[in-house]
Amino acid sequence: MKKIISQFVVCILSLLPSTLFAEPFTLLGEGSQFSPFTVKIGAGAGQAEYQYGLAGKSETYRAGFEYNPRNLGFEVGVNRSGYFVPQDRSTEMASAMILSAPSFDNFGYYLAAAAMIDKVTFSKTFLDLGPTLHFRPGSKFDPYIGAGLGIADIGAKQSTLRAYGKLGVRMNFERSFLFLELGGASINRHFQGEKYIYGEGSGIFGFGYYFGTSSSSENPVKQKEEEPAPPQQEEIKKEETTPSQTEENR
Repeated sequence: MKKIISQFVVCILSLLPSTLFAEPFTLLGEGSQFSPFTVKIGAGAGQAEYQYGLAGKSETYRAGFEYNPRNLGFEVGVNRSGYFVPQDRSTEMASAMILSAPSFDNFGYYLAAAAMIDKVTFSKTFLDLGPTLHFRPGSKFDPYIGAGLGIADIGAKQSTLRAYGKLGVRMNFERSFLFLELGGASINRHFQGEKYIYGEGSGIFGFGYYFGTSSSSENPVKQKEEEPAPPQQEEIKKEETTPSQTEENR
């Protein structure tokens, strides 16, 4: 999964010079979405909370593809998330004391075992899948909402699932856009026979690019200007010649 993310980021960075510097920096109007296919990358940070009340920071790096023909779209991406929640040392200490009492000969062993079980801080790469709903696609500012499921390490010994929802806004340019998302997630992790539940709130900022062919309704004004004049107008111009001009011609 790390190789996929690195290749994806290299591909996007190769497009940045042609889009940011060669592209006219003009905003689009309503309904002028260039293409239904988009690719985007972003990074963000937030807060993660462990199921017993412990809280710490979180960080996110995301890359994805989205297909949105008009309002309802679908997004597929990879999401690298890290949850840095401090361990509950007091609970580990109490567990070791209870298990090693009354002699406390094996106190160190039980304390180390409790620390191994209490793996609160971890990082995972998720495969994200989910729908999106855009309220004003192709406008200068396109607000949208989305939801989905992230999957990582599906196996017998360990698995991690991430259910998320997000609220975002996209600022469109000719063939690119900037976006800002605020989201929340619930993470369920199974590790060494134990179950861990996390809650996360985060914000993500990033860059996106429209690729593929443009839609047929991209520039309706230009289409009208390029249409040839109807033949009726030429006939009317011939009939509007003045009598003096006809006499001179005779």
